[in-house]
Amino acid sequence: MTRHGLLWLFAIIIIFLFAPLLMSRSDYASCFESEFDAAKEWYGENEVNIIIARADRLYRGAMISTGIDPLIRKYWVKDVSKKEIVPGIRMPESASPYAEQLVDYWGNFLHNIWLFCFRIAHSWSWMAYLMPFIGAIIFDGLMARKAKLASFRYTSPTIYNLSWHAVIALAAFSLVAFSVVTPLSVFFYPAVITAMGIFTWLLISNIQHSA
Repeated sequence: MTRHGLLWLFAIIIIFLFAPLLMSRSDYASCFESEFDAAKEWYGENEVNIIIARADRLYRGAMISTGIDPLIRKYWVKDVSKKEIVPGIRMPESASPYAEQLVDYWGNFLHNIWLFCFRIAHSWSWMAYLMPFIGAIIFDGLMARKAKLASFRYTSPTIYNLSWHAVIALAAFSLVAFSVVTPLSVFFYPAVITAMGIFTWLLISNIQHSA
């Protein structure tokens, strides 16, 4: 389990490190705009502003309060609009697109982190919406297990293990998806949470008799 967790974490770190080399500033802007517009269409501007404020708080806690963001902005984030290799010397036009991508690497890196925070904040909103469903799933799973215990019905260790791994895999897959610079549908969040809820029901209802 620890090894799998480290593999998922490694995948997220790789995306954070290499996505800024492959995606331009306009790609990030387009991704932000697409997700903001879709969210506004479904929830309204008020709710989107709440999600953005929550994402800002997450980003401040992870990047600004720790000093990482100020450090990167001070030493590595450059103004690509000047098109200068060093002060007073302009970069060749033929190298401009590639140089801009490299020069803007750290700015894009910070955009990627903020996008990740926004999607976590977005998922929390759906968790709040689906709290009654989650509560019902847990309650029904506990009642199903009690019924099995009372009637000496079989609780499957295979289903228990598969469900546990499925819940973890869905959570890990979601975090990887949150780090990818491709617009996520607003339906991604409830779909994943619903699937996790179903596997949680299977997990709880198949806890072994001796547990």
